[in-house]
Amino acid sequence: MGAPPGKSGPPGGRGPTTAAELDAAAALPGPALGIIETQSIARGVVCADAMVKKAPVTILQNHPISPGKFVIVIAGGVADVEEAMRAGEDAGLHLIVDRLFLPQAHEQLAPLLAGRARPAVIGAVGIIETATVVATVLAGDAAAKAARIDLMEMRLGQGIGGKGYLTLTGELADVEAAMAAGLAAIAPALLVISELIPAPHEDLRGKLIF
Repeated sequence: MGAPPGKSGPPGGRGPTTAAELDAAAALPGPALGIIETQSIARGVVCADAMVKKAPVTILQNHPISPGKFVIVIAGGVADVEEAMRAGEDAGLHLIVDRLFLPQAHEQLAPLLAGRARPAVIGAVGIIETATVVATVLAGDAAAKAARIDLMEMRLGQGIGGKGYLTLTGELADVEAAMAAGLAAIAPALLVISELIPAPHEDLRGKLIF
């Protein structure tokens, strides 16, 4: 098992191993992530503009989510993301409904949220479905830090009523440990459901959900 939830470092999750994976990971800024969710689409765009003008951060996601809200996900250095988050919060004011600052996000999160190619199913599969975007990212970060698993997919709000979900894969014991850590990282009221498939059918291995 890797580092415990809340600690960063290569032991949690498989992480990049090939030269191509290492190059892809290095191309994304880090190690911090920031998320702002607003109840207004128009104000969300203003927040995103303020954030990237304030500090040299990279927008990983910037789009409307159901039902009529907006989410911004940024990555960069710790100080830069923190500064950009303050600018976004100042612009969003009372229209911000949720926020998250992860100063030491697990290395799998940024490539996944940026839409990089996801790994294939390699064993057991875990699914965590949450009521909010922020809860999904928190659960994924904790899961990846807790055990040697691969995060496969993380969907934030779009077309699913503002909820979020993530899928992860690995050896059964690792998936169980990662799932336990992910669930422990979020408030019980924010969990919709979690599921574990010890041995998924071959037809699911290439296309688990989408």
